[in-house]
Amino acid sequence: MKIVFLTLALLCSLFTRGQGGFVLKEKSKAKFPFIFVHNLVIIPVQVNGYPMNFLLDTGVKETMIFGETLNSIDSAVFVNKFQGLGKDEGLDGYLSINNQVNVAHVYEDLDHPIYILNNAHIDISTRIGVEINGIMGSRFFQGHCVELDFLKHRITLYQQGVVPKGLHKMQRLPMDMINNRPYVSVAFDQDSTEIKGRVLIDMGNSDALMLIPDRLKGFSIRSPYILDYIGQGFNGEIYGKRNRIKSLKIGEFTMDFPLVAYPELTSLQHAAFVSERIGSIGNELLRRFKIVLDYPNKAIYLRKNRNFDKFYYLNMSGLEVIHDGITYEKEQVPVALKKDGGIEIRMDNSVQFRFVLRNLYKVAMVRAESPAAIAGLKAEDKILKINGRSASSYSLESINNLFKSEEGKEIRLKIARAEQELEFEFHLKDPLPFQLN
Repeated sequence: MKIVFLTLALLCSLFTRGQGGFVLKEKSKAKFPFIFVHNLVIIPVQVNGYPMNFLLDTGVKETMIFGETLNSIDSAVFVNKFQGLGKDEGLDGYLSINNQVNVAHVYEDLDHPIYILNNAHIDISTRIGVEINGIMGSRFFQGHCVELDFLKHRITLYQQGVVPKGLHKMQRLPMDMINNRPYVSVAFDQDSTEIKGRVLIDMGNSDALMLIPDRLKGFSIRSPYILDYIGQGFNGEIYGKRNRIKSLKIGEFTMDFPLVAYPELTSLQHAAFVSERIGSIGNELLRRFKIVLDYPNKAIYLRKNRNFDKFYYLNMSGLEVIHDGITYEKEQVPVALKKDGGIEIRMDNSVQFRFVLRNLYKVAMVRAESPAAIAGLKAEDKILKINGRSASSYSLESINNLFKSEEGKEIRLKIARAEQELEFEFHLKDPLPFQLN
């Protein structure tokens, strides 16, 4: 599963308000951990004292909160329409001002504008298994250098004028800042012809590369490719094609056989794109580097990490699995008795029980002609066991990692469908092998 959030177009004039922006409480720098699931960066945020989880996204400008957390905001004063990818109409955003926003207790804005989204069709939390309350856009990056360490899952914020350690060992690339969003030049090679263009640095996109075919003269999507669910945008679900290209170059770095997503035309109809933009790079690519984003000086710094040469794996099962709520399960706990001497004795027939919360999962969709589809799995199947283990013992992230683990791996599933329990098995198969011409 891929989540995609691309540049927004405001369809009516914005209400603007001067404000100082984020202030770093520490003298020189501050560090805090982030959650990294489904190639998305999730940060801890307090809004008016209310704790939340926000998706960190360079592809949008504003801070946004989803409608179910409306209780933390009580000063909506203006309405705007937001547009992005997807087939449906855009979302109404209700502007709230004078909000106190604190990130990880180290980064604070006491007068922060927030848009409250009417999000009837946005469903991030069930697709990644972590509760997401909103999106933090480019205001997070303005005024400070921001370092992202994807190996340690750590963000470091630097005061103005403080140079990050080791910056001279990283490659510096210029960024074009357009509408407060960062763009960088890349080149890619599908066969023997190199194509160059400008792409959005989009941390809300979990793919490596997204390309807009009609922005590429003489370009056609080469086979093999698959028709696939690409992600969730502000205008609904996004579908399109996926394939691999021979290579992608950013600065001095060349990455071999990355996966590429191509949204279908109906998913692009409401989106606005800046001139010369051919697509986006997302976190499947960015996670292969340590990154410093320097918005004030319009630069990005890159140094490859140990993920750099890892293969770009696709979900080879064809299953889109989502969170389906939680349940209480009874778990046995052996009773331990201790003698006076402190020697522990366990009685095999003496147990007690405790009830623990467990995750439930179901199939959201099955990619046509995939191993799971051929085996007979269907949307809405409830997953009970995976390879002999209770599905509830897995995290959603570990399930998806299993489906991307290795070609040929056997997957055994026990599912509930209507009133039946059924068992299926299949082997993972990469549908997108790249063959040199």
